[in-house]
Amino acid sequence: MQFRKGRSMSTRHGVSVWGVLLGIGIAGCAGRQMPADRISSPGEALFNGRVKADVACYRCHNGDGTGTLRGPNLAKRVPELTDEEIVTAIQDGPGFMPSFKGKVDDADMKALTAWLRGRFPK
Repeated sequence: MQFRKGRSMSTRHGVSVWGVLLGIGIAGCAGRQMPADRISSPGEALFNGRVKADVACYRCHNGDGTGTLRGPNLAKRVPELTDEEIVTAIQDGPGFMPSFKGKVDDADMKALTAWLRGRFPK
């Protein structure tokens, strides 16, 4: 890298060092998956992407549901919702959350709702 007075920090190919650092920082906001040996229920396993590859709630909400910069702390949301509202949120994906309609069946919904309700009671 060459740095010149009055010039932005960039690599030889014009890629901004700040852009690279920002990208690394945003990627670091991703949630952490719970270790398999610490998962105690089918809903928690599904939430943590251990059952279906395209269902990985932990990526935005952390493996324990405490949230990241991508997704909110569910301890602040779940207690305020009915079980039906939890199912609707999972199926429809409110705000920036993607829809999981067609990716989770009724048994999955029951398992997720049971785990969320047990983890974040009313």
